[in-house]
Amino acid sequence: MDRKFIKDIKKLVNNYKEDKSYLDIIRYIIYASCQLLFYSKISDNNLNLETVELLSEDKLYKREMQIFKEYCCFDMQNDKIKDQLTTILIKHKNEFINLYNFIPGELYEKMLTVREKNYLGQVYTPNYIIKLMLNKTFTMKPINKRIKLLDPACGGGYFLIEAFKEIRDVFIEQQPKKPIEEIDKYILENIIYGNDMDKFSVFLSKMGLLFNSNCNNVSLNIYNFDFLLEEFNSLENKFDIIIGNPPYIGHKKTDKNYKRKLLTEYSEVYHDKSDISYCFLKKGRDILKHEGCLSYITSRYFLEAQYADRLREFVKNKFKIDSMIDFNGLRVFKNVNISPIIINLINKNSFNNKFNFKIYNDNFENFKDYEYKQSNLKNKYWKILTSEEEKLFNKIDSKCNYKLKDKCKIRQGIITGYDKAFIVSDKEIETFNLEIRLLRKWIKNSNISKEGIEYANKYVIYTNLINDVNNYPNTINYLNNFKNRLSQRRECKLGIRKWYELQWGRDIEKFEQAKIVFPYKAKNNIFYYDKEKYFCSADVYFITNLTLDISYEYLTAYLNSKIFEFYFKCIGKKVGEKLYEYYPNKILDLGIYIPNLDKIKKITNNANHYIDMWLTEVFNIDKTDKEIIYEYIK
Repeated sequence: MDRKFIKDIKKLVNNYKEDKSYLDIIRYIIYASCQLLFYSKISDNNLNLETVELLSEDKLYKREMQIFKEYCCFDMQNDKIKDQLTTILIKHKNEFINLYNFIPGELYEKMLTVREKNYLGQVYTPNYIIKLMLNKTFTMKPINKRIKLLDPACGGGYFLIEAFKEIRDVFIEQQPKKPIEEIDKYILENIIYGNDMDKFSVFLSKMGLLFNSNCNNVSLNIYNFDFLLEEFNSLENKFDIIIGNPPYIGHKKTDKNYKRKLLTEYSEVYHDKSDISYCFLKKGRDILKHEGCLSYITSRYFLEAQYADRLREFVKNKFKIDSMIDFNGLRVFKNVNISPIIINLINKNSFNNKFNFKIYNDNFENFKDYEYKQSNLKNKYWKILTSEEEKLFNKIDSKCNYKLKDKCKIRQGIITGYDKAFIVSDKEIETFNLEIRLLRKWIKNSNISKEGIEYANKYVIYTNLINDVNNYPNTINYLNNFKNRLSQRRECKLGIRKWYELQWGRDIEKFEQAKIVFPYKAKNNIFYYDKEKYFCSADVYFITNLTLDISYEYLTAYLNSKIFEFYFKCIGKKVGEKLYEYYPNKILDLGIYIPNLDKIKKITNNANHYIDMWLTEVFNIDKTDKEIIYEYIK
């Protein structure tokens, strides 16, 4: 879609956004654009200023355009905007707008800011991904007259429009003499189905199919209801193909009442801190024919996420996994912090099945492609490695003589509830004469490296030490500047915290004892033995309470070793390009090799330089193993 056209439309939106919400204006402009352009298409008239008046008189338009009556809730009936819009469309129509290939959803996507997209929870799938998924799906389930295809969260209709065009190409090739209008009508009324909870998305999908077809008067099977909690009551048969990009909505953004319903309806896959997208896999299978195909692009987090264990068990036992494409942290969706995977499933039990697994490394040109046995998948997490990688992982794992959870504890840093109030520099301390007894050195994840702490001269006001506010008048006076904001914190409203207290201050003694600190998210293993009693933010975790048979120096060196980094990354949750989540439960469940105390003392004297050499001997790491490890940690 041409930038000049988008620029003119955005200018029109900005001229009127003071009168209505930004979203209402955008929807009206797209609604009116569809009116004007579709009238131009079905009447073969040139678009001009008189078109606006003709719309109210033309019998052809009234007969064919019931869709605009159905979605008149988006019509602001603003003649001034419509006149200016008509001028813009006339300016660009012949050069940049193809009336038989126009996709209103693309215009909507271009108009939405990142803020609106986040608010709506809408993520639009790139066309090359859609074609890739459809190509695979139609290989699994060849196109014929009897298939039924559904996108359960159709958004702007991208999957449905592309599927319609590919199916039509096959039908035209099979029946070259049949009128194109009849072919289009049959596909739209008998094969293509869609649904979305957002009413405007349903309008976009319907209009996209109408623009891209040779039909005007056709009954489209695009519905507006909750796919997860309502039924396709009007449909007698199940679907051959379910394809799409279901929404990813984590537990924190899920309405409590809605979550309660999902916990009841989808307990087989959904519990505690699960993602709503898990339910789409369960519902997909429920309405899929035997040997029907399901293809979703979804968050890859379910491979390792703690609360996806039920989903992993469900998929493993209820489907035949045909293939997966793991983008491994690479960004597929523009301006969206989601690492996706494409999973292709067949509604058929096949426990001894081998599926194809393709995983990208570093960029879209470098990837590994191999087969993996479905029965080898574990419910705890899916560790889908090459045979050589799995062999190395198992060799390391089998040699470990303890689990980390048997030897230490891991705790999270402080959640202040409002860093702007509680984190101060030397300047604020001097200006407000803050009481020194409450101040503690403060670090965030970015301050930590393997070599040390790059301290930024920040302090946390540890107000949980206040037993009488009269003893700390300067601090209370300073925090009064933020009292309204601090009082709005959930814990303060519930009476759990006083307004000046930290939201979750943790146990002060834990920070002031020996500990190993590490960032919650990092590209590589970064563990540092902190002897300076730093207090840390919630994006930092720390290891304490070591048993007597292991030293902090040895454990720090071990966790920073190349071999342990490979071992962790085999099962670690990847959340971005080269970025891993160092979640305590995952780390604590890993194995560790601990020698006798004499050996630990010897290693500790030169631990950081000696550890890799020594562990190479312990785990019998050969040249091929070293190459595999290097690829993981480079």
